[in-house]
Amino acid sequence: MAPRDTFDVRYNPYVPEVFPWLMRFIDDRPESVSVKSGKFTDGGEIGDSDVWISATFDENLPEYVKLVIYMDETELLEPEKSQETQDRLLRSVRWVCDRYNVVYGHLSYHHACEMTERERFLRGEAGDPTLNTPRWRSELRGYSWLMVISADVAVRLGGADSLRDSQAFHSVIALPNGSLLLQATPTFREYRGPAVENVYRAVRDVLVTGEFRALSPMPGVPPAHMVVLPD
Repeated sequence: MAPRDTFDVRYNPYVPEVFPWLMRFIDDRPESVSVKSGKFTDGGEIGDSDVWISATFDENLPEYVKLVIYMDETELLEPEKSQETQDRLLRSVRWVCDRYNVVYGHLSYHHACEMTERERFLRGEAGDPTLNTPRWRSELRGYSWLMVISADVAVRLGGADSLRDSQAFHSVIALPNGSLLLQATPTFREYRGPAVENVYRAVRDVLVTGEFRALSPMPGVPPAHMVVLPD
């Protein structure tokens, strides 16, 4: 942590003595605010965090706030703990959606850098989240196991009943602002192959379009099993 344009770094901002210094230098809306949950190391820093939440503000999109929750994929895959983790995630998402005007939400891998999995495979401006975000009334930036679509997009897709009838979703929940919270399968582990294809077919008419690019596989990066790619 450091004030803008300085190297006066405070490596451990988690002690009360730092708060007065922090308040002196917060003179504008921050670019992002992050909260990590985990155990402190002997050096006074947070070790491997089990949950990391951030709110980011894009200077080119001042009217939007992006709330991001980071979690380890294994928490949603391990049989012993996945159900409890999934329940906590769904409760958190519902809490946010019931209180704020959420118009889009998606579940993607961290390597996408806040892009959706679909945007990551699109060339140029078609895959730019900053350009795609304001189009939430007419287009979807992507699709995933858990997602929020706006009321306008829901209307274009025939409404909640039509999405339920598509049998692509385990759950379709109407939110207070008219948006819909969609869950593709009962568990994240089941969101593979045919389940992904069913979701794609249900929403393809409103997806952002562009030229696809081939990405070379990278060690340690999950495979592209969350999107339907052209042959």
